[in-house]
Amino acid sequence: MQGSHEVEEQATAFLDRNLRFSSGSKAERPHVTLTFAVSHDGKIAGPGKAQLALSGAESMLMTHTLRTLHDGILVGIGTVLNDNPQLNARLLSQPPTVAQLPRPVVLDSQLRTPSDCKLIRNHTAGVGRQPLILASERASQQRRLELERAGAEVVQVPSLDWQTILKHVHAAGLRRLMVEGGAAVIDSLMQQPQHIDALLVTIAPVTVGPQGFGFSSPLPDVDATDEQAGWSTPSRSKFGKDDVAVWHRHR
Repeated sequence: MQGSHEVEEQATAFLDRNLRFSSGSKAERPHVTLTFAVSHDGKIAGPGKAQLALSGAESMLMTHTLRTLHDGILVGIGTVLNDNPQLNARLLSQPPTVAQLPRPVVLDSQLRTPSDCKLIRNHTAGVGRQPLILASERASQQRRLELERAGAEVVQVPSLDWQTILKHVHAAGLRRLMVEGGAAVIDSLMQQPQHIDALLVTIAPVTVGPQGFGFSSPLPDVDATDEQAGWSTPSRSKFGKDDVAVWHRHR
């Protein structure tokens, strides 16, 4: 394994070279980077969409570096309930300040986010940004009050479709959004690639098997420009055992 400092330098150079941020201001939406890990046989989760630890240590460091280039990071409620994530950049040798961290955004139609989850606890402890929870208009007002008292911001919307989601993320002042999971969120956004500006995929040399959860929509071609689907030729780099590829949407 490479030293962590060497991997961080490689990640910074790779991302600086291959991520081209646009403001998205005309469309009132942020620049959207969708990122995830996939197995060699195209699976992003195990049976029943169970989480899989696909990324190696080096590509995880790259992912934490990627987080620092965004001001928002979005996950679904399944990820919050199953993983209780922090969505910070704690693996880096020089972790960013709280102001430099991406703000957590949670898609949670029924407000099932636990009031004591790490995202909220980190914010109230002063080591994380305030979570923004997007929920259905029909969600419980009692749960909304509980989450707001705990420290989250809750915005209830008519529909959790991607156009509405991105509009409210933009309205919250976030201009670079990293969408990280889980499997249902990733699959949903992959079915609507017009909302994606950059796609960064970690390809792990493991086989999950036919019971694993894949995509409804295929990945772009790893080795060529996928003009028909609107994707650029990918840029690629090796991080430990994993291949990392970045595509951009043609606009």
